[in-house]
Amino acid sequence: MHRESERDTERSGRELPRRRFIAASTAAAAVGIAGCSSNDPQGTEGTSPPDDDDDDGSDDETPTATPTPADVKRGGKLVAGMQSGLDGRDPHKVQAASTLRVLENVYGKLVAIDEDLEPVGQLASDWTVSDDDLTWTFQLQEGVQFHPPVSRELTAADVVYSFERLLSEETGSPWRSNFTPISNVSADGDYTVVFEFDEPYAPFLYKLTSGGYILPEGADEASDYDISKQPVGTGPFVFDENVAQARTNVTAFEEYWETDADGNALPYLDEVEFQIVPEGQARLTNLQSGTIDWAVTVPPSQASTLQGSEQVTLSNIPGTFYDYIGHNTTKAPLDDVKLRQAISWAVNREAVVQGARFGYATPTQDPIPPSSVWKDLISVEEPYSQDQQRAQQLREESAYDGEELTIQVGQQFPAQVDIAEIVQQQLGEVGITATVKPTDFGTMISNLNEGAYDLTIVGWSGFVDPDDMMYLQFHSGEIFNQSNYANDEVDQLLEQGRREAGDREARAQYYDDAIDIISREVPYTFLEFNDELAAWRSSVKNFTHISTGTPRFKDVWLDE
Repeated sequence: MHRESERDTERSGRELPRRRFIAASTAAAAVGIAGCSSNDPQGTEGTSPPDDDDDDGSDDETPTATPTPADVKRGGKLVAGMQSGLDGRDPHKVQAASTLRVLENVYGKLVAIDEDLEPVGQLASDWTVSDDDLTWTFQLQEGVQFHPPVSRELTAADVVYSFERLLSEETGSPWRSNFTPISNVSADGDYTVVFEFDEPYAPFLYKLTSGGYILPEGADEASDYDISKQPVGTGPFVFDENVAQARTNVTAFEEYWETDADGNALPYLDEVEFQIVPEGQARLTNLQSGTIDWAVTVPPSQASTLQGSEQVTLSNIPGTFYDYIGHNTTKAPLDDVKLRQAISWAVNREAVVQGARFGYATPTQDPIPPSSVWKDLISVEEPYSQDQQRAQQLREESAYDGEELTIQVGQQFPAQVDIAEIVQQQLGEVGITATVKPTDFGTMISNLNEGAYDLTIVGWSGFVDPDDMMYLQFHSGEIFNQSNYANDEVDQLLEQGRREAGDREARAQYYDDAIDIISREVPYTFLEFNDELAAWRSSVKNFTHISTGTPRFKDVWLDE
């Protein structure tokens, strides 16, 4: 719980490299969830914090508006095909990527991720950090309006309220620990927000890009709306209607504050309909027929059918969503590290890539994306490869006595079911008996949270900083540590990684050491990183596809 302070806040200090406000900034990294869709690859390449010598000391950069597309057409409804619908509506409480794809178009954050996977101002125009790295000061954009029924200007008090809410244990936000290093957050006038820390917090800027949605002050006590049912943000679209298991509609916010370079109001679209089309082939069929305009993901098994199409654009870029086998480390017989190691030696990752991902993936031994700038500094010292003899030996040395293990997997995600079946076969070849149990996704996540499972096939996605790929999953006691993994040395290394500000190589060493321990103790068997596949009709213009996989439709228009 953060502490309120009434002392004056030091606002002087060295200025961070000035962040040019980019009105065309793309979506911030989607929340990574332990149960994200197997066909939902999303995430961002890891990037290092800005270096001081990038700053030329100039204060004369001015905000730039999004470029005006040639021959832009206003209006119309874009229909986006989604695998699943809303799982809650409170942006501080939801975990599902499908929900955040909608809310990303409704809410705003201080900082977002641009197409170069760098943090840029969204509701914040710029920010500074003190010499001791303990005080961050953000200047807000002026004239930003909240949606009805709030219908007033965003101020620093709203930002303070939002972070106090995120930090409150009563809220129960799954992303609370991203912000617990904050010791105090306060307003300095209407347009300045000050965050104070007891220790440097290196990943803070990137944490703001995921989970830090800004709500109106007093949202929990409001009498004219219920924030858990009616999202009220500052984004380009207003939440309109949700029909369970069918669709969610958002409409253009007439008072949205951003414009294009010619001063034209954004968004260009009148409406976006997020239509639930669970089955991948159906999404492609609907895309080709024009029933939907944009598909959140393309099933790898059908991706090749879109190549060369004049009606549909297929986009394939490196992603940061990885699949893994989760081990319940506190439940026998998987509380025996030798059995977990045996499973990792039994797995043929290339067979998973080809059999379940049709080649649209890259085998991995760790949670750092292959294209990440951190990859050259963070890797497993002694990686696993399929070695059935070694797997059998470890299985014989373990406490495993031939009992049947259950592999829980989300039944809504056929590619992950395929992975589970491949793993089941590979385990059988070394004498480990397993049964695949496709389970309703919500039920499965509850089971993982409660420790009611043996093995699971699931994934993690959507982040930039290495802390995001490791802390919540492997630090003891964290909400997404569903393997119930605990190691004091790993905890200390991950905590040191958070405090090491400024020097990328020094900071990376903590994560490099931690992943070696994690690899030996095997709470996860890492499998592969998915490619990010998406598709849209040729009538969809000005859409930017980035490896987070989370769409923002602010700048999109329809040529119809």
